[in-house]
Amino acid sequence: MKDFPNESLSFIMNQLLKIIQIAIFTVLLLIIGVFVWQFFNAYAQLLLLPLGILSIYYLLIYLFAKLLQHKQSKLWLYTGIVFMVIPLISFSLAYRPVMEFSLHILQSLKS
Repeated sequence: MKDFPNESLSFIMNQLLKIIQIAIFTVLLLIIGVFVWQFFNAYAQLLLLPLGILSIYYLLIYLFAKLLQHKQSKLWLYTGIVFMVIPLISFSLAYRPVMEFSLHILQSLKS
């Protein structure tokens, strides 16, 4: 019975890693969908830059969680979830500036 809390904490960090893996996979599927969608709508390219940044961010969070896997506590689980939700909230609240920034980057790459 002494090992039970240790197994529970290990489950918590594995749960965080699984949540991050699902988020990375979802963003990569969205990138593939946007890549196909850009053939039908030229403005779909504007979503590639924010999704690319988001996938790199989630990959860094995954590597950080993998690095701190020995520090197993509910605090790290909740911290990881908060850091996963923050960019989603910021992208949704600042949708127009993000799209304008992406448009300026695409225009500078084309010229």
